[in-house]
Amino acid sequence: MDLLLTGKKALICASSRGLGFASAKQLAAEGCDIFLCARNEQELALAAAAIEAPKGVNVYFKAVDLSVSGASATLLKEAKSKMGAVDILVNNVGGPSPSPAASTSAEAWRNGFDQLFMSAVTLSQGVIPNMIKNKFGRIITITSLSVVEPIDHLAISTAMRLAVTGFSKTLATEVAEHGITVNTVMPGVIHTLRIENLRLAKAERDGTTLNLEMEKTAKLIPTKRLGQPEELAALVTFLASPVASYITGANIPVDGGLRKAWN
Repeated sequence: MDLLLTGKKALICASSRGLGFASAKQLAAEGCDIFLCARNEQELALAAAAIEAPKGVNVYFKAVDLSVSGASATLLKEAKSKMGAVDILVNNVGGPSPSPAASTSAEAWRNGFDQLFMSAVTLSQGVIPNMIKNKFGRIITITSLSVVEPIDHLAISTAMRLAVTGFSKTLATEVAEHGITVNTVMPGVIHTLRIENLRLAKAERDGTTLNLEMEKTAKLIPTKRLGQPEELAALVTFLASPVASYITGANIPVDGGLRKAWN
């Protein structure tokens, strides 16, 4: 299937590795110019070099910490100067450290708000004017399965990703008439460094090992395996395309059937 993405301009956050990198790689393969961002410039340079873009596709990057005030505006300015516009925005940030709802500090809540919620809001608001002007836009936010089934010890991540989901649904209704779609994607257990770190934290709490926790997790999933970043990236790429123009305001799981809820 031709996804009609050739020549589109995509900004992908937290894209030096994991889900963001896999999404950037697939968007580039479909003919998009891509702009990578993450906090570590060296990792970004390596990621950019690892993307084998087709002839005519440009790959740009900038190191930025989206939790810092003003960073989103700086990133958008740089992306627009390199690409001319942003047709596709993939909101994606690493999750905060595990913490329980009963004892998470006010400072940690504020940091999580800036990191997970305000970064997505600011970037989304920043790309909307050009998308309205061009009568085309795609905003895709990678959240978590925790927005439908809260996960123990991930209080900040769960609460802030729920807030982002509500924002995305509201925004989707407001901009749909302009040819802009807004969707969220909920990864379940995808094999990334983040998942390994979370399972390691659990192993340390419970006195087990990382390998044992990874094996226990896989057994809970109907497919009996963890997902791969490329499997989520395939959905992101489809949602980013003109082919998916009638899908908006959706909250789509990629979880191997792990969730128990119907929706």
